[in-house]
This record gives sequence, C-alpha cells and structure tokens, in this order.
Amino acid sequence: MKNLVKIITFFILFAFVFIHIQNIIHYRWIGDEDLYSRNIDYSKASKSSIDVLCFGTSELWAAYAPIITYEESGITGYNFAIPHRSAVTAYYQLMYALKYQTPRVVMCDFSALYDDRLPSESDGIYEKVVDSLPDNRLKFELIKDICTIEPSQSFTTWLFPLLRYHTMWSELKEINFLPDYIYDNSYPIYQKGSWLNDEPFDRESCSFSSITPDLWEFAERDTSSFSSTNLRYYDMMINECQSRGIKVVALLPPKISSGSEYAARYATKKEYFDSKNVYCLNYNTYEQVERMGLNLETDYSDGAHLNSNGAIKFSRYLANDLNTLLDLPDHRNDPYYYDEWTNAVRYFNNVYLK
Repeated sequence: MKNLVKIITFFILFAFVFIHIQNIIHYRWIGDEDLYSRNIDYSKASKSSIDVLCFGTSELWAAYAPIITYEESGITGYNFAIPHRSAVTAYYQLMYALKYQTPRVVMCDFSALYDDRLPSESDGIYEKVVDSLPDNRLKFELIKDICTIEPSQSFTTWLFPLLRYHTMWSELKEINFLPDYIYDNSYPIYQKGSWLNDEPFDRESCSFSSITPDLWEFAERDTSSFSSTNLRYYDMMINECQSRGIKVVALLPPKISSGSEYAARYATKKEYFDSKNVYCLNYNTYEQVERMGLNLETDYSDGAHLNSNGAIKFSRYLANDLNTLLDLPDHRNDPYYYDEWTNAVRYFNNVYLK
C-alpha cells in the first residue's frame, strides 16, 4: 500500500512539474493576438446572434471590424483571422466557430491556395491554433491531421510542446515566464475578434510612396497550380458551410504591397470560386482602393495592413457591399442585440472617435 501511495505521489508531482515547465517552454509568437481570449469571447455570444464569420490572414484581421459593419448596416460578425496562412488551421477554427453559431455568411481570403509549406516549415501558425483551441476533440483531430499531412511529425510532441521545444532553455526571455492561453477579462466588448491596429505608418516597410495604378500591373496571368493540401481543406470549409445553408464569400483585402501578385492570380482564383459557387468581393484593385478613399499614410500601418482608421473605412464599404450581394438583416433596432452590439458601438466611438 505504501508503495502505491509513493507511485501515485510521484506521478502527481511529475505531472505538476511537467505542466509548470511546459507553461514556460513552448512556442511564443511575436505580437499579442488574443487568440485564446477571442475563442472564449466568441463562445459567450448570445445564441444565433452572429451573421458573419471571417477566416484568413493578418490582412483580414486588420481590415474587418465587425463593430463597424453593425454600426453601418446592422450586420453582426466575428473576426477569426490570424497572422500567417493555412487552410488546415482555418478549417478547424471554422469547426470550432460552428459549434456555437450558424452564421448566414462565412468570409475567407483563401490566401493559402498557393502555399505548399509543411507544418514543420510554418509551425508557428499550427502551434498557436493547436494551443489556443479550447475544444480538446478538435485539438486532437487537428494534431492527427498535421501528422497525416507530414508523417514525420509526432502526435505526442504536438500535444505536449515541451517535448519539441525542450532545447529552448538558453533562449528563454521574460515573455516565456508570462502566462498565456488564459482569458483576458479586459478584452474589449467592441473588438469582436478584430485587430483595430493603431500602429503608425511604417514608411520603411514600403518600396512605394503612394498608391498608383501601376502597383497592380503584371506581365501575364499566373497559372500556377494550387497547393493540393490547402485546396482540399478549403473545399472542406466550403462544403461544410454550404451543407448548412451558409453562403461563402471570398474576401480579398486591399493588400497593396502584393497588388501585382493578386492581380496576376485573380483570374485563376475566380475560376475556382465560380466552380464552387463562392461569391467574391475583390478589394485588392486600384479602383477599389480609390473608391474607398484609402490613403497610404493615414489608413495603413504598412503596405499590407490597414490601421484602425483604414479598417473603419473598409468595413463601412464592406457592410454595404455585403448587403447588396446578400441582403442581410439589419439588427440595429432589435433589443436582442442591444447589450452586445448597440452598447458596444457607443463604447467603440468613445475610444476611437473622440
């Protein structure tokens, strides 16, 4: 009996120490994306209160502000976009989101269509989604898919990142000792998953000084093949949405620094969208940037990302374009949305539009 108690005590202490060390030694990414808080915040939204969900990269995270689409047209939404691109992680973010809401629309930038990188070559995005998923079943399924996509990967080391990052001892910084994957109670009610980036324009990050039509010029259409893995997961996202009666919209943000690349690939991507009955709103053209009145120095933080001022402009146009395309309901006079949306608009305006 004493030996059994010793064994149990040993395993309890081992588990305690292991978990404590793993909280220090695991992947940390630059920037505070509040991904775990966003997941939890979204799960607390009132039932059947979200019209639009958004998945994609940091350009969409910076551009789409659901609080503005509500203020402009009464359209509610939540932004799940995060830096870097992977259709695999986007699919699992979608499946998590659909546990709680059945939106009318899912928007996606389909930015990983041409990205063939394996999980080991971009483990940052995979690790952050794995670690931040509150749903353990989806977490396990995502890890299994990672190991199927790249058989050299180990399920155990993805589940317990300490086993993968145990050599980090010499690289530890102050940030490693700060807690993460915890819900931030101060997460603003108006944020709704968006970035609302207040960083000033970084002129050194741009090879151009103004927005001109030639930034979208290209020699010939890009007919490169799509990534087979990411294409399969985008197809899965589309099929999942359409099987639930959810409209899918390809939303291409005004990423000026990649204007010519977007333009060269647009025809090929549009053929794919049409073949899958996916709507498309392409804002990455000179005409659209002019239409929205976007200014490089006042509305961008760099050549790719809108700041909060640019996000407000973009989201107002997006609200009207979504309404023209899909005729979404206006919830602004519905008392059901007062606390989470109408009140949040007032809070947002007090912070950003003083």
